[in-house]
Amino acid sequence: MSWAHTCRFLIVKESGMAVQKVIGLDIGSNAIKMVEIDRSKKFTLEFAGIAALPDGTVVDKSLKKPDVIRNAISALYRNSKSNSKKVAVSLAGKSVIIKQVSMTSMNDGQLEKQIQLEAEPYIPFDIKDVNLDWYIMGERPEREGTMDVVLVAAKKDYMAEYLDLITSLGLTPIVVDVDPFALEVMYEFSYPNVQEEVVALVNVGASTININILKSGASQYTRDLPIGGDSITREIMRLLDVDFSWAENIKHGARVEGINSKNLRKIFQRSIDYFVSELQKILDFFSTNVSYDPIQKIFLSGGAAGTYGLISTMESELNIPVEVVDPFRGLRPAEQIFDLDYLNYIGPSMAVAVGLALREEKDKQV
Repeated sequence: MSWAHTCRFLIVKESGMAVQKVIGLDIGSNAIKMVEIDRSKKFTLEFAGIAALPDGTVVDKSLKKPDVIRNAISALYRNSKSNSKKVAVSLAGKSVIIKQVSMTSMNDGQLEKQIQLEAEPYIPFDIKDVNLDWYIMGERPEREGTMDVVLVAAKKDYMAEYLDLITSLGLTPIVVDVDPFALEVMYEFSYPNVQEEVVALVNVGASTININILKSGASQYTRDLPIGGDSITREIMRLLDVDFSWAENIKHGARVEGINSKNLRKIFQRSIDYFVSELQKILDFFSTNVSYDPIQKIFLSGGAAGTYGLISTMESELNIPVEVVDPFRGLRPAEQIFDLDYLNYIGPSMAVAVGLALREEKDKQV
């Protein structure tokens, strides 16, 4: 398996030994997802769990109520009965920048020495205030002496929120990734034999939609959209005068006396139409500015992936087949531990966490 082309911010280097167990920790707006995979046992799924978060705990990926998050992670970790302290976590949102740029050709060692200077024109923050990573995509045949590079920058104070939280729990952060590339790792592991040359990985979370478009297995274009399933919840709250918990239950299929199902479907459809129209803009930009190759398939994930009408609207409006991902398909779940029906149910929500649990220090090799 080659995951070498994907970025990650390495926090602690392991001394020459591969880490056999990494806890993938996906801190979302409405829930925390935790996954542990044991590489020494042929990629056995040791744990997968979700802890719901109260409304307002995480806003725009910023940790507004760290004590609540800390308690939720502690509960998941206790339930996992893990003996590993190594954690991979990911970032997204407005404090993270992912850009594909053209630079003068050089090797990875040369770029490492002058990355601050080369990256500064492309980063809309003070370069001293960000942690920076990159990967070299390759030479550009049409422009001799140039290469394509993906830059990833995360604001240091934003990243510190996550690191301080994890270390306060007695855990050790070894990798800080970004959501679109964690999705890519999951996809490469779980779907190694997919024949489509160009696919879009679309992760619909509560407050963010992550998009990573791959060509021949390599990332070509990424975007985060600041919209997600919470917009449906807020609309239900507004129109039906219910609180956040009730609105979430209604969104996930709970029947409530006195609510007109036709009105509810209209709420869903308005939000879904907006999701799809924004996604269409991203796909159109890719097709006209990045690659003329058509996107052949969309792999859908995230807690809002099962939203009523989302898949049918995407397929009809985008004219692209859509498949909901199963991030566990390449793993060996311990059947005495897991209810397989439960794994199928939570699967779409766990895509980022699975990708993180598959990370390790040696991934970055050029």
